[in-house]
Amino acid sequence: MATTCLTNNFRQGLLVGNYDMDSDVIKMALYNGSTHGFNTGAYTTTNEASGTGYSAGGVTMSGVAQSTDTTNNVSYLDWSTDPSWATSTITATDCMIYDDTTVTNPATDASCYIGDFGGSKSSSAGTFTVVLPAAAYNTAVIRLA
Repeated sequence: MATTCLTNNFRQGLLVGNYDMDSDVIKMALYNGSTHGFNTGAYTTTNEASGTGYSAGGVTMSGVAQSTDTTNNVSYLDWSTDPSWATSTITATDCMIYDDTTVTNPATDASCYIGDFGGSKSSSAGTFTVVLPAAAYNTAVIRLA
């Protein structure tokens, strides 16, 4: 079972300036039964989902926007387009958001976020979509307080 979290590599990478979320290629990959969590360093094909309409490495996320809630002192990221795989037959239990551009410490293809779906989710010759939570200080997947 995966742990929903920002990864330690992402936290470290932020402190040393390894991420430019506006211009880096940010991707989401799907997994089954992974044990990813805080110490997951980088994208991996181990336990990665497979199926019709899914390619290893996942999809590129698009439409990133940064906001800051000055009342609650939280900055957060959101993407205007939910990651999806059209005409697919996929089963997945969790996902990883990772930076496909990062080539320095902490890791190539450094992990940013691990999300547990709370069980298996599937598509059958349809669109598999990961619906990102609302863009807000207390719901966005990537937020810093």
